[in-house]
Amino acid sequence: MLKRLSLLAVALLFAATTSNTTFAQDLTSAEDVIKAHIEATGGEASWNAVEDMYAEIEVVAVTPMGNITLEMKTWSIFPGYGFTEMGLVAGPDGIPAEAVAMKAYYTPLEGWIEQGGQRQDIKSLPPAAREQFMRTSPKSELTLLGGDSELTLKGDSTFNERSVYVIGANQFGMDAELLVDKETLMILAQSAAGATTTMAGYQEVDGLLFSMGQTAVTPQGTQTVTIKKIELNTGMTPGELAGKSGARRQAMPE
Repeated sequence: MLKRLSLLAVALLFAATTSNTTFAQDLTSAEDVIKAHIEATGGEASWNAVEDMYAEIEVVAVTPMGNITLEMKTWSIFPGYGFTEMGLVAGPDGIPAEAVAMKAYYTPLEGWIEQGGQRQDIKSLPPAAREQFMRTSPKSELTLLGGDSELTLKGDSTFNERSVYVIGANQFGMDAELLVDKETLMILAQSAAGATTTMAGYQEVDGLLFSMGQTAVTPQGTQTVTIKKIELNTGMTPGELAGKSGARRQAMPE
């Protein structure tokens, strides 16, 4: 339960994707498509100017026992600091709230995930999951342009009657596929680790565009994510973040 719910939260959290471009482009490389998408959602300089982010998120998971509704709050300081807490809002009888509740905290030096009375060192997670927790940027696509990623333009296709670029990405040993609208440069869907997530409900926050509604279909079922609130550059400090997490001490690089 600990790893499954923790990774669910990671997989669904913050695929910031949208665009206001109104004309088709003929891009010839995967890197060019990703760069154009980043520019269309606010621009690299503006994304890099985000020092911290706070979000409130609702997750509804469809299970054989019934729907489970979770509430998440997450604070991030870029790069390398974060705290997420998740709690049960509603669910089938027999699922105790304490079994679903989760907290995750990390600094550049250490981190942990706590759920069901158990604490797991964040360093014990697979590299892809660990990197998703320990976010270095509010815009995940920026990390795809780094030296640790391999991008491939697989060609053209259609998705929901839209013409899309099909981008293959390998990062931290995990293969993913992104479908980018050729006209708007919006990421319409992405798939990884057996889950396919579609994006919708795009809204602007301080000049940056976020997908506020996402639906993921996995072998375990369907999860719907609604981002209720995003705040940028709130002035949160690592010390305040440690206090929120309940950490007994604050580990920071010298």
